[in-house]
Amino acid sequence: MDPINIIAKGKIKRFFRAKRKLIYPHIVSHITQRAAGKEPSFLEDDDYLHMLGLLKEISEKQSLTVLSFCLMPNHVHLLLKTGEKNLDQAMRNLFSRYATWFNRKYERKGHLFGGPYRQAVCFDDAYLLAVSIYIHLNPVRARLEEDPAKYRWSSVKLYCRNDASAAFVKPDFILKLLSDDISESKQR
Repeated sequence: MDPINIIAKGKIKRFFRAKRKLIYPHIVSHITQRAAGKEPSFLEDDDYLHMLGLLKEISEKQSLTVLSFCLMPNHVHLLLKTGEKNLDQAMRNLFSRYATWFNRKYERKGHLFGGPYRQAVCFDDAYLLAVSIYIHLNPVRARLEEDPAKYRWSSVKLYCRNDASAAFVKPDFILKLLSDDISESKQR
């Protein structure tokens, strides 16, 4: 059964892939990447900042729109919309560059990540909203923070505050699903 035909008929809301990713322009994907074993992939603030810098750089060069993110101590959640047929190249670039930098910084060898990134493609507005909420609630579920808006390494503040600084993350795509008036969506 061809998944592209099923998707075109609107019969599924999301499509999960660990291998053989769907690489098409203009799709929204929830990307997850885990550290190998129970090892951390971020040890210091500088590590989180470096990953965010790489994400910004690669998203601009590869025509990716970053809709939301959450960097956890041992894994990453990204919600991305592709502009071109290059998600695989962009993710390989992001995760391999970060792993090389991390290994060099901490004088370690071997794999930082426990395998290829995972992809869940979103085909439904309700699922897209649910994924964004899921991403932003990760620190609460992991008991790193009681209030998701206080967790420093996610995009949640861009969704909650009208006075949030401009960023490379574009929450408007999701907020417009709630209301055409984005300032109203941020106050809900």
